[in-house]
Amino acid sequence: MLFSRRIIIIALLLSAGSPTWAQIQQKAQDKAKDKATLVREAFASPYGEALTAELGKSLRASADPACVTDKGLAVDQLEPRGRDILITWGTRMLEGTSALIDRQTSEHPFAGAAELESLKSNADVKRYLAMEEPMRQAKILDLIFEHFDRHNLISRVKLRPVSPLGTGNEALLRLNPADATEEKLDAFAGKSRSKALKRFLQLSEQADAAQALAIKQIAPPPPLPDTFFNGVETDLAELCIRSGK
Repeated sequence: MLFSRRIIIIALLLSAGSPTWAQIQQKAQDKAKDKATLVREAFASPYGEALTAELGKSLRASADPACVTDKGLAVDQLEPRGRDILITWGTRMLEGTSALIDRQTSEHPFAGAAELESLKSNADVKRYLAMEEPMRQAKILDLIFEHFDRHNLISRVKLRPVSPLGTGNEALLRLNPADATEEKLDAFAGKSRSKALKRFLQLSEQADAAQALAIKQIAPPPPLPDTFFNGVETDLAELCIRSGK
């Protein structure tokens, strides 16, 4: 059951929803961006700024007052320092899971990879990918905050959850651009007569299916994504966030 659960979560992390994780990875390769750059840009987006503000509220509410006084911490330092912690550890999670999938998919290459790559030079495909950017960034942010919250829960870190999907924060959920972006993409693709774009989308789906199959063949069982946050409590302790019973 644990192995199956790990496979499901890794698959969700790397390929579920739209855009797919394969597309997120490819975007990084297209612009020669490393994972840290992708994460920083996601945090600089409007949705990223909203999540950061919510993180700041959580830190201010959860920090031990006596510790804050002893350390001489200014309350307005908590939010930017918390954001930097999430960027560092979120990047670590993306790098770790991406390396795992890169190794696996290199052993099971997608037959249409070369054609898929060549289609990215098409103007319609470029426009589609540019329109998709807010969704990609939201996907990255949701993954980071969801697994950060999960790790904190398991490790008994005394920090109020932030992830809108986990907390049901409707105000934050409404700020997520994913649904609106998906509607725009569907409309664009539906009206487009571009054979290149249609072929690109078709091959993208096939690539995702091939990747999902490769993920299922990973052995030994891959680590759960939240384990990449092991140790973040040490950094949070510097912001007077306590852990334990």
